[in-house]
Amino acid sequence: MSDIIGDVFVITCGIVIVVVILAVSFLNLRSAERRMHESSYKLKVYTDLLNAVTEINLAGGDSYKMDIAKKDLALTLNRLNLIASSGVLKSVSDLLDLFNESKDKDFDTLRLHNILNTIVIEARRDLNPSHARRVEESRVRYRFFAPVRK
Repeated sequence: MSDIIGDVFVITCGIVIVVVILAVSFLNLRSAERRMHESSYKLKVYTDLLNAVTEINLAGGDSYKMDIAKKDLALTLNRLNLIASSGVLKSVSDLLDLFNESKDKDFDTLRLHNILNTIVIEARRDLNPSHARRVEESRVRYRFFAPVRK
């Protein structure tokens, strides 16, 4: 009789351990899936930000295109405020300061490029820190198209 109780206890413990292992594995898988989904959404918003800045640069003197570009930037900023890292938000604040300081006049394209470089670096750190570190160590400088405003 004690052999049967011991066997049942061992089988029960084995089943409990298997269930716990499966539950922990499932939770880890769901957590990784959530992080991957968040990263893909962040990538989309960061890409939308860079596209909106490019559209502003390309709008030039065309007020219609500029209005559309500003609207796209505003909508992107709203999403960015909800998901971006603090480094990206600080850099975007610098970008907006540059745009506000240079309304209706030429702006410093070197300053714009430096701010955009910082945004890309911070976004890379947010999305994939280990890869970002390797890229930063190689001292890559990102290039952007920014025609001179007239």
